[in-house]
Amino acid sequence: MCAKHANTDMQGMAERIAGAERMVVVTHIHPDGDALGSMVALARAARAAGKTADVVAGDDIARRYRFLLEGESPLGFEQFRSAAERADTVVVIDTCSSAQLAPLADQLKKQTDKVLVIDHHQNCEPIGSLQWVEPDAAAVGVMIYEMLKSLDWSVDATTAEALAAAALSDTGWMRFSNTDGRCLRAVADWMDAGVRPDRLYRKIYQADRPERLRLLMRMLNALELRAEGRLAASVLWKADFVVSGATENETEDLVNEPMRLRDVEISALVIETDNGSRVSLRSREFVDVAEVARRFGGGGHARAAGLRSDEPPNKFAKKLFAACEKAIKAAAP
Repeated sequence: MCAKHANTDMQGMAERIAGAERMVVVTHIHPDGDALGSMVALARAARAAGKTADVVAGDDIARRYRFLLEGESPLGFEQFRSAAERADTVVVIDTCSSAQLAPLADQLKKQTDKVLVIDHHQNCEPIGSLQWVEPDAAAVGVMIYEMLKSLDWSVDATTAEALAAAALSDTGWMRFSNTDGRCLRAVADWMDAGVRPDRLYRKIYQADRPERLRLLMRMLNALELRAEGRLAASVLWKADFVVSGATENETEDLVNEPMRLRDVEISALVIETDNGSRVSLRSREFVDVAEVARRFGGGGHARAAGLRSDEPPNKFAKKLFAACEKAIKAAAP
């Protein structure tokens, strides 16, 4: 858990953000919609308020989210060091994990005093001098929006769309159990600002390449149902990417597909990488998959979590699937 002295509430974070003159906003590797949308929205609102604000992004941005960076000139990871040294504030979005900030972690440790963290995940390392963490928040995008309102900073239509992409993608377009009234009220405000959720949905989820669909077909063809159909276990190998023509950043949400099956409680997807395995976990109602992920050095939310292992899938998947089956058995109502 976070060190107590590092924790703060929205007001404490708002005061530090308001006092910043030159900031750099960063997020985790393989950023999702919440991470990118929140990062971009904060930077744009800060510029509108007269601040200097840079965003940092690697080359691993999923195709479906690249529109969020239109109009931006993101710095690469290799430019972060000099940018952070010039800035008086570095804001880390949507993570409290050094492992998820691997390309930037060493530099962040050298400048902890100027690092602020805004996150909503259960796992929390004390990586910043001030950390505002709300695991109950549906998305960091909701938190950012509430802070911007408290600061009376402008939220134009483009910024509202980035925030909507953050919150709507992290709640499964308001289908997941993390959706609450707080999130819905924010979405209503963004719609009043001109956001069209139907158009935004098409931008994100209905603009895939055929290669991604072919990858999904390969995953489903190899799907295993275990634990009397309550565990959907999937592995994607490098060969699947070669045959389908898909890329690793086109795997987001594939793990959700087996949740269409009535009896599935956990969907577990293991993806072979150059350095081992990457894992996505989802659960329906009873199992805390963040707890399963923590056993292997990962983390996340109760219903959505992830992790990485330096073991290849042929070794690691057996351990992971066994842990999932055990969790299902222990949580069975």
